[in-house]
Amino acid sequence: MSTPRLRIAGIAGPLLLCGLLAATAGCSFSPTAARSTPAGKVTVVLPASALPGQGYAFVPMPAVTAPEQDARVQDAQFRARLQQSLDSALQAKGYRPVELARADFLVAWRVGVRDVREVTAVQEDVGGTTPMAAIQCTGGRCSQLVVRSDDGTPVVRYNTRERTEGGLLVEMIEPGSIQVVWRALNTGTVSPGDAGQARLDAIAGNTLSQLPAHRP
Repeated sequence: MSTPRLRIAGIAGPLLLCGLLAATAGCSFSPTAARSTPAGKVTVVLPASALPGQGYAFVPMPAVTAPEQDARVQDAQFRARLQQSLDSALQAKGYRPVELARADFLVAWRVGVRDVREVTAVQEDVGGTTPMAAIQCTGGRCSQLVVRSDDGTPVVRYNTRERTEGGLLVEMIEPGSIQVVWRALNTGTVSPGDAGQARLDAIAGNTLSQLPAHRP
């Protein structure tokens, strides 16, 4: 049986795949918002009460977007370790890997990463009391937050923050109709830290945490 030609949704914009750069670049997943969810923020885009059966098989997905084509997530060893983690998470839910021809449902996943640079205007105090920043108004119009340079010229002061965003999209597909029956997206920020298999296991487990377990 040949691999089906799947019509899987692409990934773009802020929906940038979970922080799985860990396995290749010595980083771990550390979301900017909820510290209580160290394996990322998961959104189940397409929920389901049950899957078509117990047996599953992975199907390859080509890299479509720039984040997916990033060398940091194209590393073969990294991808093998990530799929191993997804495999373990699925089996923990009661599902079992089978040959493609016998699969009750197919598992497709996409992973990507991108570097982000944010620049924002900031306000600082001189000596803790005198505001350096102000609104510069001319001719009835006011500019952004500004500070005074040494010669008294209004100058906008910025704060620059760089981070790496990533994410993982996992889809369960019914083989006959080639329809997606369950989809989840895990997003977060990658930061320096541990790069062990346990981190990938945590991310995969969190991504599939809302997948309905197999009921015999």
